[in-house]
Amino acid sequence: MILQGIFNILDLYSNEIDLFYNNIDKYFRDKIEIFIEEKSFDNEDLTKERGEITRFLVNEFIELGFEREYIESKFSVPYVFMRKKESDTLNTPLLRYEKKIAPIIFEIFLEKILDYLIDKTSVPIMLNLKSKEILPIEFVMELGNLKKLYEESPEKKENLRKFIEIQDKIIQDFYVNKSKIESLEDLKNPNDKLQLLYLLFRIINYFHLQKSFDFSHIKEYIKNNVDEWLIGIPLTSLRNPDIYFCGIYLAEQLKIKIDETKVKKFLLNLYEENLDEFESPIIEATDRLYYFFKSTELVKLWIRNEEISELLEGDSKFFETQYLKHLETSQLGVILKIYRVLGVHNKINPQKIDALVEEIENRITPEGIKQYRDGFITSEATYYVLFSHYMRNTLNKLADIDLLQMVVPRIYRNLEILDFSRDTNNDLVSELFYSIEVLKLLNCIEKKEMILSLANYMFPKEVVDKISSGEEINTDQTTARFRHFKVNKITGETMY
Repeated sequence: MILQGIFNILDLYSNEIDLFYNNIDKYFRDKIEIFIEEKSFDNEDLTKERGEITRFLVNEFIELGFEREYIESKFSVPYVFMRKKESDTLNTPLLRYEKKIAPIIFEIFLEKILDYLIDKTSVPIMLNLKSKEILPIEFVMELGNLKKLYEESPEKKENLRKFIEIQDKIIQDFYVNKSKIESLEDLKNPNDKLQLLYLLFRIINYFHLQKSFDFSHIKEYIKNNVDEWLIGIPLTSLRNPDIYFCGIYLAEQLKIKIDETKVKKFLLNLYEENLDEFESPIIEATDRLYYFFKSTELVKLWIRNEEISELLEGDSKFFETQYLKHLETSQLGVILKIYRVLGVHNKINPQKIDALVEEIENRITPEGIKQYRDGFITSEATYYVLFSHYMRNTLNKLADIDLLQMVVPRIYRNLEILDFSRDTNNDLVSELFYSIEVLKLLNCIEKKEMILSLANYMFPKEVVDKISSGEEINTDQTTARFRHFKVNKITGETMY
């Protein structure tokens, strides 16, 4: 997912990319059609079908020089599994191959091309692919020219290397510390247990590592100790979410059956508390309100519009500069997000919206995006500002900010000091999570501003010039064959 933008750049830069796609498609399609015909799959046991097809493809890739473990991991992502809504249209083995597996095959080759651009160890495989005529000579020559441009731009080459190694670095760190992460399930304090595991699980889930971790203890804890974790805490923040929300989220993700009646009753009581405790909950308790609404969505507790309005009420004094300047940048972004998610954005006084937007703009500097006007640059603030501009169709305002120069080094620095223990710093894990979320936005918001931001950071000037001088990018009509994940402009969730 975090390489999608780079694939788009290669696709936009190359004049021979369609020839590359067609060669790969023909090579594997010819083989898979024969395999499917010999197997005579009956459309009944799709799990068996998928398993046999992927095993066949793994062996094909091994013959081409790829490593088994790498290829098996690529074909084990959730994307290859059929969803109910796809069963009517993807009703033959070949169609299922074309839509669920073929895009991953193209990505495997695109990743190998990236390796080739930065590392000589990929040359033997590239020569093998060329000898088998999988890589067309015209495309190989184009890659050779791009590789020369990188030799003349060592800084861009190093940036590309660091960027494409992020995913492997994070996965490796989590695998190496697997036993430590699993032992965190046994922490005694529910604050430490659920908040930390929620943050770690979000990262694990992002990279599809769930099956590699044993969450049996936390499953038992959530199932048998609802009264212990179904509580609010005084100091809630986006870095330290409400414990009850962490419990509800993990229960939903890990498919743990809990007493939803009890949970809904708790949330209704929480609604009353927010009204009684705050004059303007949306401003005075932004983070608490955010997790409240996210929780009601998870357990399908529908709050009436009149009740929602009460939580969103706030005297105009709360939207004045002297008040807003003390809020975190991420809180300002979350307020705008809450308005959008609840569908009330157009009902809010425009002056209040303008005040929030203006205050957000005060946090944007040439060096990066600050959490407070005079505060530190953070990935959390960067994510919410970037997303708020995406919501409002104003990404062009961030064109001059080198977001990657701040985010990429921060990921490596945080991984270097991250210690998976009972003393793990939640803020550190949270910053790592939001750094990854920033990369997701940069890659999956397939707009020209985002693609150019990526290109400026890690591609030679000649590539940037060619893309910037081209027509408006429309990925809905692209011929690119890899997967195109989208980001919901309202919720921020990834759309597969």
